[in-house]
This record gives sequence, C-alpha cells and structure tokens, in this order.
Amino acid sequence: MISIKTKLSLWLTVLVLLSSLVGLGFIETMLRQAFHDSIIDRLHEDLEQIVLASHISNDDILIDSSQLSGFYNPAYSGRYYQLNIGDIEVRSRSLWDKHLDITPLAPGETRVWQSKGPQHHDIQLFSKGLPPISPGDNNPTLTVAQDLSIGRKVFTEVYGAKLTVNVTMLLVMLLGIFIILRQSFKPVNKVKHALSRLREGHSSSLSLESVPAEIKPLAETYNELLEYTSNQIQRSRNNLGNLSHGLKTPLAVMRQQVEVLGLKDPETAAALEQQLDQIHKMIERKLAAARITGDMLPAAQMVIPRDLESLCLTMNKVHHQKQVDHKFDISEQVPRLPIHREDGMELFGNLLDNAYKWAAEMVLVRIWLQQGEIQISIEDDGPGVPDDELDNLTHRGKRLDEDVAGHGLGLSIVKDICEQYQLQISFERSPSLGGLKVLIQMPKH
Repeated sequence: MISIKTKLSLWLTVLVLLSSLVGLGFIETMLRQAFHDSIIDRLHEDLEQIVLASHISNDDILIDSSQLSGFYNPAYSGRYYQLNIGDIEVRSRSLWDKHLDITPLAPGETRVWQSKGPQHHDIQLFSKGLPPISPGDNNPTLTVAQDLSIGRKVFTEVYGAKLTVNVTMLLVMLLGIFIILRQSFKPVNKVKHALSRLREGHSSSLSLESVPAEIKPLAETYNELLEYTSNQIQRSRNNLGNLSHGLKTPLAVMRQQVEVLGLKDPETAAALEQQLDQIHKMIERKLAAARITGDMLPAAQMVIPRDLESLCLTMNKVHHQKQVDHKFDISEQVPRLPIHREDGMELFGNLLDNAYKWAAEMVLVRIWLQQGEIQISIEDDGPGVPDDELDNLTHRGKRLDEDVAGHGLGLSIVKDICEQYQLQISFERSPSLGGLKVLIQMPKH
C-alpha cells in the first residue's frame, strides 16, 4: 500500500506540473495574440499615415515620402506599402523589384492576412479599400505589410527567457514540495521509531514530546490503552498468584492427611494423591497462561541480545574461576523472543549456567529464523552427554542430574517452561564445539 507521504508527493507533483503546463500554454497564447494585435495596430497607423501623405488625382498619383517613416526607403527593410488603382501600382522603395499580390477591395473594406514576401519571409498584410477618384474608376486599394521574422525572433527570445524562468521555478517548487513533506513527516517518523522501540521492549509507552498535534490524541489514546491493558494483565496475574498461594496451604494439609490415610487405606490415598497432583498441575498451567498473556505487551518480552548479554555477564561472575568466552550469532530478524522476560531469564539462565559449568573455553549462542520459527541453540565445548543418554533427557519428569551424575542442569524447570509456551526442546552433540547442544524451536508470534 502506498504511503501518505508518497501519495502527497505524487499528487502535488502532478498538480504543479499540470498547472505549470496550463499556465505556460495560456501565457504563450496571450503573448502571441498580443504580438499579432500590436502588428495590426501598427499597420493600421501606417496605413492612415500613408493615406494622409497620398495625393491622388486624374492626372497624377503622388505619395509624399517625406511624411512617412524612413523604414520604407531601404530595400527589403521589412516595412512595405503598395497602392493599386486599376493597372496602376505604386510601391514603396523598400519593395524594390517585388510586388504584393493584392485583391481589390470596396471602399471602406479591410482585409488582414499573412503571405510570403520579399526574400521568402513571412509578412503580415493589411489592406483597405479607398474611395474612387471619379465615378466608374476601379476601386483604389492601399496595402501595408511588415516582415514577421524580426518580431518572431524577439518573441522567441522573450518566450524562451520566460520558459527558462518558469522551468527553474517549477524545479524549485518540486524541490520545495519534497523538502516540506520530508520536514512535515519527521515527527511521524519519530512516532514510528517510538513504536519500534515499544515493540522491541525498550520503552513501555509512547513519548508525547515530539508528536504532532494532529496525531497527539491518537498517541495519548494508545498510551491509555497500553496502561489499561498492562493494569488488567497485572491484576489478572496477581489474582492468579494470590489464588495459587491461597491454595498451597490447603493442598499441603490435604497431602498430609493423604499420607496418614495411606497407612490405613493405600488405594484410596493413591487415588486422592492423583487428584491432588491434577489440581496442582492445573494451578501451574493457569499461572503459566497468565505469564504468557504478558506477550501482548512487547515491553514484557525478552529483548535480544540485551538480555542474553546480561545473563552471560552474570555467568562470568558466577563462574569467575574459569576463563569462558561467549559468542553470539543472532539474526537481525529476531529482535525479541515471544516469551515473558521473567520466564526467558529463568529458562536461558539454567541453560547458560549448565553450559558455563561444563564448558572448557567457549559457549556459543545462535538464534535464527527458519520457516517461520525461531531456532535457538546453546552449545559448549565441554565433555557433553553420551549419545545413548541424549534421548533420556527429554523424558517427562526426568532431571538431567538424575540421568548424568553431577550435571545439575535443572531440567525440570527448563521442561516446565517449554511446556507452558509449547516450545520444542531437544539435545544433541555440538558438531562445531563437541560438547552438549540444546536446540529450542519457538513459534514466532
């Protein structure tokens, strides 16, 4: 889906381009019309001036050039006139040996058109029919013309300069749109970064200092929802914890009574003991469910590699008598683990404690993403576990220190946490270090 910033950029760019093109076209049309009108006005003035300088009689036709502009004297100067009376044709000196093709007009009739003139240049012509000298004479027609090449050159230079200015302004506007949008969306990017920190567990709420006014109510509502959800989860966990602690004493008393009953009626005692075990496991499952509910809040989840580094520093202090180095190989695609931080610290604390206890020099922790699941392996370069004993480590209710003398992993705690979060755990020999390798497969929520 296209972002709001991209949509705004595209729409504003298209709008600016369209408005600029329409403006340029409109200005060009206006300039051309103004250029054409100015030429027609000049030709009209020249024609009136030539009419005043003309003396037409039956015996003679005279145009006093001293009353006209000097542009009509040089050959092919670009300013021309021609008077046609029947077969008589009077031309300006600027036409030299050329003549204009004129259509006779009735008195007072005018005509405006363009044609090819001297030197094959485009010229603008303006003709007007004059009153006849005597009845029955052919209608005199006076025509003035102007070369368009010079005017078009000036028009091209003026329009070219304006086009350059407009294109420059257009580029500046597009750059301004980009800069303004970038600056305007900076607070939104800060909110995005804050949400990322919240997701990764670095904070528990959104900072409202740099939030724009338009989305500040949304951020405030989001913080209120986070606080409400956190309080509800904490209240639920507290209630379950209180229930668990409240049931421990009655369960302990009942177990004592069952032990006494076992001396008289072993079968009934065994049945009651089984029911008490089921009650105890049900309580543990409910407590585990309450802890897992904390995954709804990223701040309560285990952050990688921060929390693992904290555990390794603790293990270095606990096993200070040994020089054990730790190495992490953690994918950037896994910034956190979908497990409550308290449970995660307990789970990996037990596994790392075992690895440090039996490692000679190195402990390797690898975390990567494979087929939508998070793979976690903890390896050491210690003596490991015999191959024929590896399968026994996953037996329900077994402890590692019962299967292998002196290992002391606390497997029951590890297996309980894995069962609570439906994690798959397996044990094998490390192919790279030669010691024990613990592999945990964790669904990515």
